[in-house]
This record gives sequence, structure tokens and C-alpha cells, in this order.
Amino acid sequence: MSGRPEEGLYGNLESQSSNVSQGGRRRTRSEFEGDTDYSSTTRRRLEGIYRPQWTMSSTVEDILLEGSTNRTEMKLNDFLRSNLGEEWVVERNGNVTMGMFVLRPTMFINDSEILGLITASPSYQELERELKREQEERKILLEAIYKLRREGVYFLWQWREYEGRDTLTPLASGKLNGLLAEIQKEERREADERAKREEEKLIREAEARVRQEAEERVRRREAEMKFTMSTNIEDVLFQGGVRVKDIKLNDFLLLEMEGKGIVDTNRSVLLEEFFNEPTEYIHDARVLNGMKTTVRYLKMGRAVMKEVDMEKVARMLHEKGVVSLEQWRNYEGKDTVSPLAKGTLDAALSRVQTSTSVVKSNGAGGIVRVCVQC
Repeated sequence: MSGRPEEGLYGNLESQSSNVSQGGRRRTRSEFEGDTDYSSTTRRRLEGIYRPQWTMSSTVEDILLEGSTNRTEMKLNDFLRSNLGEEWVVERNGNVTMGMFVLRPTMFINDSEILGLITASPSYQELERELKREQEERKILLEAIYKLRREGVYFLWQWREYEGRDTLTPLASGKLNGLLAEIQKEERREADERAKREEEKLIREAEARVRQEAEERVRRREAEMKFTMSTNIEDVLFQGGVRVKDIKLNDFLLLEMEGKGIVDTNRSVLLEEFFNEPTEYIHDARVLNGMKTTVRYLKMGRAVMKEVDMEKVARMLHEKGVVSLEQWRNYEGKDTVSPLAKGTLDAALSRVQTSTSVVKSNGAGGIVRVCVQC
């Protein structure tokens, strides 16, 4: 070892020169240029992999200076190894940054021939141009950072509210605005996902409530006794079912109207109240008129109005002392009841009367057998 700063490089050159005299050949300029495997595209792709996760709390300084010194901080030996090959690395000064090397290359490699080959290579010239551009950009970005500091803008969320954004250079404002747009887009996407999950949750809950009510209605009907003369008027009119008029408006809108017209203030509103005065609960005329043309709306409206009519009849009959089918049979004011309710009560009464047959035996015992067909 001679102890020269460039000994590793020169040693390689000497061995290669000796190879020339023995029939070997020295690497030509075109050969080592062809070894380049560190392209700008590769660098940008690698930088993208390790890109920081920015938030509204990120500082404008970190954002503006991010990636602005990547090539400047590259080590000399890394550059030589990537572009010229392993045999070109130096033993001393190999950790010098390319930013320093480009400023004073002769300080680190004294051999003018080798230095000329390096500096004439396209990869070095590209690096030199990029470093110059990065230095110019860095200067512009630092000036923007100082200006923002004077204005009290340190974080991205402050930049969002900053009214002097158009006073910065396009380079700085474009970088901040671009990142701000990305974060806001991501926030909107996350908000949309949360809203979608919440909507799906509400739909599942509403479906569960309606399903539970339907199951309860089935259980009540299955457990319901066959109509007899003592059956209550309400049981005949509503047949033990869950009242649709008592369904929550928002549940109906969510399940049947795709969520259109849902308002938080209507959380406790029942369908009876809604169909009595729809405009009081849905103020958007376009939405309401669109609902009124659907089959689901019309069917539910008829079902609710039917139940309301039945309840009025039941209250009126109770006031007249008519509580059971037997009392309905003897009631003389049947014509004062709505046709729908009268038809329902008369049909039930007829079934009870026809299902009960009294067979009188003329036998010796004079036994009377009553058979109620179930």
C-alpha cells in the first residue's frame, strides 16, 4: 500500500494496465457507462416506497425539504459502485457525499484521466445537473419556509387556512397544495367508508327490528286462540299482529326508500304521524314527491290508514259497550261502522257461528252434545 488517498482506485488501474500488456484489455468508456444500474426512474420508485406518511400535523419544513437532498447525500463509493463497478471504489474519501464531490472533484480524485472518464459519463452529468437543480430548488424552498415561519405557518393544517398561499413560489405552493389535496382526498375516502359502514349498521339494526317484530307477529298469531264469542274486538280487527303504524319513520325510509329523507330529528316519529302529515317531517318536496310515486310508499300508506280506521272503530265500539264478538252479534248499530271493519267483524262472527254446531240427541237420555270444531 502506497498510502495515497486514491490507492484503491490506482491499484485497480495498475492491475488493469498490466493486463493490457498480457493480452487483456482495459475497460473502455462505453463499457463502464453501460454498467449503470441506478437510473432516475429506479431512484424515484425507491423513494416512493419509503415516502413518509404525511398528516395535517406534519410540518411544512419536513414536507418541502423531503426528498430534496437524496442525491446530494449519496456517497461517492455508492455512486462509483452503482455506475462504474466494484473495482472503481476508493479506499479513502469513499464516504464523501456527492454534493461535496461535485463541488470539488479534484480534491478527492487527483488522476485527471480517471476523473475525466467519471465526469464525462452520462450518469455523472445527469447527477451533476440534478444536484444543481436540487440546490436551486432547496434555496427556493428554504426561502418559502422562512417566509411561512414569519407568517406563523408551521404545520400543514395552518397552510390549509393560510390566506397568502398565492404569494409563495409555484414550487413551494405546488408541493404543499398537492399534498394537502392528497390528504383531504384520503380523509374524504375514509369519511365515506365510515358513513357507508354506519349506514350498513343502521340497515342491519333496522332489519333486525323489523324481523323481530315479524317473528313476534307470527308467534302471536300461532299462539292466538281460535275466535270465539268471547274474543276481544281488537283481536278480531288486528288479529294479534304488530301494528305497522307503530314502525319508526326512519326505519321505513332506511329499509324501503334507500335511506332517502332520513333526518335525525325524526328518530322517534311513527308512521302514523308521518302519513298523517308527510310534509311536516320531510321538507324536501322533490324527495317526498318521488316517494309518493313508489308502490312501497302507497302500500304502507294504505296499511297505516287501515290500522288507524280500525282503531277508531274499536274505540267507538268500546264506548258503546261492544267489547266481544258476542256483543257485536247483538249490536244494532253495525251500519255506523266503516265497511272494512264491519266486514272483518262479520266474517269472524260467521266463522264462529258455523264452527259451532249443536247436535241435539233424541235418544233416551235426551243428551245434548255440543261439538266445537277446532
